[in-house]
Amino acid sequence: MRKLQQGSEVETPHPLNILLTNGRFPVSIDLARQLHLAHHNVYVVDPMHYHICKFSRVVRKSYHVPAPHSDAAGYIAGVKNAILDSKIDLVIPIHEEIFYLAGCQEDEILRRLLAPPFATLIMLHNKWEFYLFLLRIGLDTPAATLCRSIEDVRALDTSKELALKPVFGRACSNVHHLVSGKPRPTSVSISADSHYIAQDWIHGARFCSYSVLRSGTIRAFAVYPVQDTIDGSSAVFFTSISHPLIRAYVERLAAALPHVTGQLALDFIETPSRLVAIECNPRATSGIHLFSRTPNLAHVLTNPGQSAEARPGHTRQLMPGMLMWAYKGQGTRAWAAHMKRLVRSKDVLFSARDVGPSLMQPFLLTSYYKICQERRMRLPEMFQWDLTWEPVGEEMESVRRRLKEEGEEPLRVEDE
Repeated sequence: MRKLQQGSEVETPHPLNILLTNGRFPVSIDLARQLHLAHHNVYVVDPMHYHICKFSRVVRKSYHVPAPHSDAAGYIAGVKNAILDSKIDLVIPIHEEIFYLAGCQEDEILRRLLAPPFATLIMLHNKWEFYLFLLRIGLDTPAATLCRSIEDVRALDTSKELALKPVFGRACSNVHHLVSGKPRPTSVSISADSHYIAQDWIHGARFCSYSVLRSGTIRAFAVYPVQDTIDGSSAVFFTSISHPLIRAYVERLAAALPHVTGQLALDFIETPSRLVAIECNPRATSGIHLFSRTPNLAHVLTNPGQSAEARPGHTRQLMPGMLMWAYKGQGTRAWAAHMKRLVRSKDVLFSARDVGPSLMQPFLLTSYYKICQERRMRLPEMFQWDLTWEPVGEEMESVRRRLKEEGEEPLRVEDE
């Protein structure tokens, strides 16, 4: 028997062989360590030859595979090979490679993949579809308009402050802040395959939630405010809080997904009178860090009968990101508060029992910048490019056919 942090006991199941779908993100190494604490065997695949999990003692083997963004079939074949070679029991998605895997036709992958059905994934990830879903189930969300062309953008109400972003996007990538009273952009990368959503810009406190759902119920849950960021969006400091309104919001959303099992992360904005969800990521996110150095989340991911909630006050930081925090004249108090968090919270990457990933950071950074030079990309773009899912052309048509076959409405081509 082994004890959870909350004090309850669970039977130790036979160790599972678990495959993480990339090994490059802080979430990847943190989750690998958590699964190792629960005595499971961890494996990873990644299109990079060198990544943070490759040098971790808790990862048994790293498989080098093609990048799904440029060779989806090769990536799927690489994942299938890893499953068969290491007798994998469970595949846990980390980033947008989840869409390539959930949309494949390989039973060896699908029956091990911790993810909702493909059609549900699309509905949650597509910002316009998710907006319509929230309206249908009666949850508050900013008013939005679908833009299918630059003409639609030019026609937007100039009296409104809006966030214009791709329906298939992530973080702050290609997000345009449209200010009221000013002309709308005349050049945005909108096409027949790449629609945008224009959301009312809501001013308020920002929060993120991370959940694991099983059959429409919350089994793991964490909430953290967005405080220290390196780009205005990507958080590098995480502190778990109790937020009953967000918990209730996610419970209502989960109840509307009775057949869904998988990871679900939401971005929220709260004002004195409203709590609104602005988008959803149906995959692993930084909320995983709020379970660091415990096996609690690992038990939930591997055992349908378990549940866990991040302990309020639990903090973690990504120290390299904290050191890159932009002061931007925020005042002495903001600087002092940032330094206090930097000094007092534990780093996600460093572990005295697994020092390889930390020691290899200089080598990895050199490797990353070499790739940036070869691809003529900035580091944040390069780091995600291999794994992003942005269907265009024939691939978009394939998505539409797949949704129709599964009995779901195809992606809408007009506003409702």
